[in-house]
Amino acid sequence: MMRWFTARDIYDSMRPFARLLKFFGFDCGASWDRNPTAGLLIPLMYVAFFVTYHAYATAIATSIIPSEIQLDEMYNSVILSLSENVYAVLLYLVIVISILINYFCRDVFQYLLKTLHEADQVLVELKQQFDYRKHHLLLVVATLMFVLTTTIIISVYIWFYRKAVLGASLDFTSVFIFATNFTSFLMIVNQATVLVKLTEKRFAALNHSFRMYFPTNPTCSGFPSVHTETTVCSEKEQLTVIKQIKILHDKLNDVVELVNYCFSVQITFCVGLCFVIGVVCSFGLFRAFIYRNELFYMGVLNFIWYMYYLFFVLFFIAVGSKITREGKRIGVLVHKAINCSTSSAVINELNIFSQQLLHRSPVITCGLFVYDWTLLYTMIGATATYLIILIQFDVSFPNLVNVNNGTTSTGSAGT
Repeated sequence: MMRWFTARDIYDSMRPFARLLKFFGFDCGASWDRNPTAGLLIPLMYVAFFVTYHAYATAIATSIIPSEIQLDEMYNSVILSLSENVYAVLLYLVIVISILINYFCRDVFQYLLKTLHEADQVLVELKQQFDYRKHHLLLVVATLMFVLTTTIIISVYIWFYRKAVLGASLDFTSVFIFATNFTSFLMIVNQATVLVKLTEKRFAALNHSFRMYFPTNPTCSGFPSVHTETTVCSEKEQLTVIKQIKILHDKLNDVVELVNYCFSVQITFCVGLCFVIGVVCSFGLFRAFIYRNELFYMGVLNFIWYMYYLFFVLFFIAVGSKITREGKRIGVLVHKAINCSTSSAVINELNIFSQQLLHRSPVITCGLFVYDWTLLYTMIGATATYLIILIQFDVSFPNLVNVNNGTTSTGSAGT
């Protein structure tokens, strides 16, 4: 029990979240441990089990509704009926791809955490201390809140599903499979968010260290005043510190590149699927308010479920945007320090560091686009566009199922 509450470094603080990842199949070969001991066979069996399980789960998920209840009859919409099975297949592909990437990149994850650990040691030399016990506690609380809120959302969804869809076979196996699939999908985003957030905290600490050693508030005469928030150090100490800061900044940018390498494909699929789900759920909400049939609450609940998933994607975008701001902020601090410094040697080192910042700036990207608030605005605009298109099709063909049934009945009467 004492080991659970002991947190001396980043490995200890990450332990609660790493255990949750292991439970859902995203920690192959103990890649989040300080000293991984797993060989080749155990991680391979671990991956094979979860890939097989999610394949079985997808097969069960597409057959939850009994054969006599057709999807198009249930939703009274061809678009919504097709989206159910398409969503189940895409969900399976995203989860399996993420598990395989975690398996093949397990050494990269280990190196990523090792680099963060080394960055923390440099920050200690720069008089920056991390309260790992606090980080450990925050991750425990966040993990418990995630499990609790997800359980509530799933429970409410299943309750309304049984009320709205009569004859739906939702036994314990179906409920468990639905819960694990949905939670695994969320864990993909959470895994990337935690690593980006850890890196962003190190960039913020780097900026704070820079303010401690270099004056950034010049007076009217061009020199720093006595009442500044920074401590003016000697030239020798500043030269030593600026070299450590340059090395630390380079390490943290290596971590950002490793995060982009490990999660570019996974997060791209997650954001893309979030966009598709958003269009479909918004369309379902529109039909729920227009027709107000027995599936009204299902349409509303599907949209609430989508907003819950969107929250995790937005949090990842917010963290990615924040790490970019922290990277730009240090550039501003460097140029302020150049204006305040009177030592030519220090100014020369700061100019070199400014060039380093120009060539290496932390950006969370997949290669196609950057994960910042601009991406969110683009998704909102595209969702509105495609939603209008779907509504126009739905108004033109309000009920294809009834039309087909009416044609069949007429044909039979005429015969």
